[in-house]
Amino acid sequence: MMSTRTVRGLLLAAVAGAAMFGSSARAEDKLIGVVAIDLQSSFFVRMKEAGDKAAKDYGVTTTWQSAEGSLEKQVSLIENLISQHASAILVDPLDKNALIPVLKKAEAAGVNVITMGNKVLADGNYSTLYPDAADAAATARALGAAIGGKGEIAMLIGARGNYVSDTREKGFSDELAKDFPNVKVVSVQPAGWDPSKGADVAQTWISTYPNLKGIWSMSDTQLLGAASVAEAAGKKLKLAGFDGDAEMAPLFDNGSMVIDVLTGAYRVGYWNIAVAARLAKGEKLPKDLYMPTYFIATDAVAASLPKDNNSIDTITPTKAAAVAADYSNEFGPSKPASSISVGH
Repeated sequence: MMSTRTVRGLLLAAVAGAAMFGSSARAEDKLIGVVAIDLQSSFFVRMKEAGDKAAKDYGVTTTWQSAEGSLEKQVSLIENLISQHASAILVDPLDKNALIPVLKKAEAAGVNVITMGNKVLADGNYSTLYPDAADAAATARALGAAIGGKGEIAMLIGARGNYVSDTREKGFSDELAKDFPNVKVVSVQPAGWDPSKGADVAQTWISTYPNLKGIWSMSDTQLLGAASVAEAAGKKLKLAGFDGDAEMAPLFDNGSMVIDVLTGAYRVGYWNIAVAARLAKGEKLPKDLYMPTYFIATDAVAASLPKDNNSIDTITPTKAAAVAADYSNEFGPSKPASSISVGH
């Protein structure tokens, strides 16, 4: 028979083992922290909605935090997530250089850091990006062809110093200068992803440049405001943009929207959480990930686009709506890692 001391020892060992098992189970819980610039705009609201769906699909917990446009608050939120031992932190950087110290701190603590839509060199972080240079070049070819290869256009950017805005602007400008030397860019103005600012800028353009033929925008949000002003003024302009927002459908219907690049707020939200969840669970992914994108154009516009080595493969607005809603199948946990990023 076992002695009382032996039994007591076995019981203690069993309790200790159970405690260790419970700790291990808790350690399997994956907390994904998302530090957004804000959570008020429709784009971020949609991102969160799809991101919550991704969290459920991947079996992780997410916490969404708004920096409310404050760099100081953004740093503080990241610090808090480090102290909570988050498995991954997704951040939309307000200032890519100013965040490097706190991002390095997170990496040193063993936290996977993903900068969204922004290339930040923090020695170890991941970046979720878009094939913006090539996509913007394609929009330049489409818009240039749509206005007959000559005339005046204007450009709406987001903000100077923003990686996505700068990359899209350069990709568009470089391609336009190369392929359409007779197209003149009369103005480049920031609108801060704000439809009201886009409208204000467009109002000035329409009165200042009576021969304006088109507007290119690095985001649909601000292009919507500009398009509404042009329509109210009876000005028939050709438009090109990014995002693939559902609200652009009437502009395709009336023929003003030449081409749009589908990223999509829902797709962006689901995709980013999918990336973070895969990293938190130990999956190996490249440091720079590029979201698969699609060009949207009507059949009539697609038929008029140049057919050469730079041909643009497009999908219709109807097809784009279906793709935009299919994010859980496109980036779900059953898909291979190769589906998460396109070659670049």
